[in-house]
Amino acid sequence: MRISSIEQFQQGIDSILNQQAKLNQTQLQLATGKKVLKPSDDPAVATQLLNLSSLKANNLQYDRNINTAQNELELQESVLASSGNVLQRVRELVIQANNATQGLQTREAIADEISNLADELLQLANTKSPSGEYIFAGYNSRTPAFAKSDAGFVYQGDQGQRLLQVSEDTQLAVRDNGADLFQGMMTGDGRFLLETPASNTGDGIVKMSSAIDSISDDYNIVFIQATVADPMTYSVSGAALGVVATGTYQSGEAISFNGVSIEIEGAPTNGDSYQVNRSVRQDVFQSVQSIADALIAGGDTAAQSSKRVNDLGQSISTMDQALEHLQSRRTTVGNRLQVLDTRADENANGLLRLERQTSELNDLDFAEAVSRLNLQTTALQAAQQAYIKIQGLSLFNYLR
Repeated sequence: MRISSIEQFQQGIDSILNQQAKLNQTQLQLATGKKVLKPSDDPAVATQLLNLSSLKANNLQYDRNINTAQNELELQESVLASSGNVLQRVRELVIQANNATQGLQTREAIADEISNLADELLQLANTKSPSGEYIFAGYNSRTPAFAKSDAGFVYQGDQGQRLLQVSEDTQLAVRDNGADLFQGMMTGDGRFLLETPASNTGDGIVKMSSAIDSISDDYNIVFIQATVADPMTYSVSGAALGVVATGTYQSGEAISFNGVSIEIEGAPTNGDSYQVNRSVRQDVFQSVQSIADALIAGGDTAAQSSKRVNDLGQSISTMDQALEHLQSRRTTVGNRLQVLDTRADENANGLLRLERQTSELNDLDFAEAVSRLNLQTTALQAAQQAYIKIQGLSLFNYLR
């Protein structure tokens, strides 16, 4: 079979180019430290590497989400802690004001400080994030969460709760709406609130307690004394249950009904009454402002003083409920921060596993690659020299 000169030359060039391609591939592997430089090098491994790369990208995004969530929750926890400190100060002032030695001027001074504390609470509830969003306004984060109006305090946000994906199977709330945080407090002891009508003329000081299993209703206690010579009697009736207790009143003796106990020191007069109503939810700003209003309202008659003492006593219970409410929400935030710490550790361990798997699949064995480089360099040189030898072969060299 005849082999033309062109075919010989082409085979030589192809051999050189083939050896150069192998050499370049090895040099690129040594430069990058990777075995697979393009999918065609090893399609099966390339597919696995693509999946691992996607998992690592997700993992890194979860880490960024965790950092964002930690910042959000730490800011929220700080606001709740500051709010709790404000309420604790209000409670101390109420105890200070609920003292017979306090005069009108000192009560007005205390009321002024409590009003300022209500404004401070409002500012805390309207806290902004570093991005300028109101953190307690739900999804309506460009509008202040709360505003003060003639009718009281108005929530302007919505019920939205901001969530972040912190792992493949975990979404975590990083913002709570202000309606739940600052409007979810119960009045009184959490079950009942004692109210003293301004129309009372007696000087009864009331202490109320209720059991967990007390029967819920709105009760009215009315005192009756037809003549001075008659004993003072009482009748307790529920809005739904009707009359639940009657008896003769004795100062300091408990009036008990349906799990509620009322102790009155002093002397109610004929027609005096007290309402024991079911507790309702009231925003904390209004609760604090109501205390300030109670301190400056009314005069110093025996009936007015007893009403103020009773109202302030209930305000202390309401502040206890508010403090417990905020503490429970703060505990919830703390639990979320613990979850984030756990997820951060799990994500870090997961990223290490992914990196190890990627390394096992694609990291280059440098010793083997260097040996291969030397062999391929020698093969390229041999191909070049062989091409030169073949190129020099011609019959004309042997004609004389």
